[in-house]
Amino acid sequence: MEYVTEPTPVLVAVDFTLDEVRLALSPIGDEPMIREQYALPPLADEAAWAWEIGGRISSMFAHEGERRSAIGIAIACPGDVDEATGKMTHCPGRPDWDGLAVVDALRRHIDAPIVALDRTHAALRGEAEAGAASDARDAIYVSLRGTPAAAVKTGGRIVNGARGGAGMLPDFPVLDPTAPVPQETVEEIAGLLSDLAAFLDPEVVILEGDEMHLATLVPALQRAIDVVAPGPRVVAGALGEHAALFGALGAASIVAYEGERFA
Repeated sequence: MEYVTEPTPVLVAVDFTLDEVRLALSPIGDEPMIREQYALPPLADEAAWAWEIGGRISSMFAHEGERRSAIGIAIACPGDVDEATGKMTHCPGRPDWDGLAVVDALRRHIDAPIVALDRTHAALRGEAEAGAASDARDAIYVSLRGTPAAAVKTGGRIVNGARGGAGMLPDFPVLDPTAPVPQETVEEIAGLLSDLAAFLDPEVVILEGDEMHLATLVPALQRAIDVVAPGPRVVAGALGEHAALFGALGAASIVAYEGERFA
């Protein structure tokens, strides 16, 4: 008699930007056992996006001949997300992705509890669970790569905003990844973020970006905060570009236990 083994239940995390996608699989309560990263090809529409992401996940399920099934999937998105509907409502740099039905589109391919969240919020979640904000109930996270964005944790909860858009920085300087930060831009960023720190009174301000930029901006912001609102520590992110993926894994574990309800 031939026995059929049951698929191994796993959590799935997806973190996608305008041009690449990162994926991770993990058993409940364990380190990611598979992590992959791919360039994201041009995608014509929502269906093409779902086929690309769904196909990547399915390939990971069968990695090295194994059989796996998702008990929770979380998708970190490069824009504002309405977590109640699972739609990306606004995507800087890709207006054609505004309204992308992330959850519903992927569920057509994989029947599992799925949640979508802003990738900057996911990154702060990752730093809070296993990084630079692990001991802080109040924190600010600022991503300086590409279109700058921020996330805020207060009283132990990440702030989403009334329309899922908390953390937008529309007038924030965009940094050139190939060049040092000009001194006037250093002063502008330090002024903006020290005012934000004075307003929110966090325990820690986390900056994530290119090492060359962080080497200048972390000490500059610390000096500015020490003048206007002494107390918060300024640090570089501990998880780097992988913070959103780790945060998505944490969100996947929640949705696995709570089904479609996510908080």
